[in-house]
Amino acid sequence: MAFEPVKLRPESGANLIKDASDAHAFMMHMNLALQNKPHWQVARRALGQFTASQDAELKAWRAFRDAAKTEGWLVA
Repeated sequence: MAFEPVKLRPESGANLIKDASDAHAFMMHMNLALQNKPHWQVARRALGQFTASQDAELKAWRAFRDAAKTEGWLVA
């Protein structure tokens, strides 16, 4: 499994994203201004293809993690 759990700061609205489905659901509940930021658009596109292959799942995990890091939400 390429999508490892991602811990987020409470201000993000979530504590733990366990898999790509959680990440997708989390993003769909974000406000539109956040969803339209370029780093979240990249993550959304990658998450839309995560079932295609293990490589695609890894790409989705990286894109989501990088977007959360850009927002300052990633717990190190």
